[in-house]
Amino acid sequence: MANFSKPHRLWRIVLVVSLALNVAVIGGVAGLAISGRAADGPPQRFMFDFGPLGRVLDPEDRRAIGHAMRRDGAKPFSRDEMKEKVSGLAAALRAEPFDVAAVEVLFVDFRSRSERVQQDAQEAFVAQLSAMSVEARTRLADRLERGTRK
Repeated sequence: MANFSKPHRLWRIVLVVSLALNVAVIGGVAGLAISGRAADGPPQRFMFDFGPLGRVLDPEDRRAIGHAMRRDGAKPFSRDEMKEKVSGLAAALRAEPFDVAAVEVLFVDFRSRSERVQQDAQEAFVAQLSAMSVEARTRLADRLERGTRK
């Protein structure tokens, strides 16, 4: 008869930690699958250049503008919408004879969505500037004139 010895305490700890990690990974994957975000990918970021003024903003002000855009702004195309638009554009490019009007309609749609998002970004930017104290706006103006980031 085989002589089975008790597992060492270290092996028991290793097995418990391994089990906990496996459960955490499975839970994370299940959470992504249930939420539906896995298929849609990570959220899109807003990328705007407000020139020199945008570059001298404090990070917390940039974050506040981003939060306002996510909360109140026009939404960029979802990944599914973007895939649909790109597929439509690819089909229009392959079409024979080439349909200029179909491509122009798609470009107008892209441009109008972009303009709406840009307008909302500008409004969020101005709202953030309006919410700043006189001292904070003065410091921002000073950094703007120096052309340096805080």
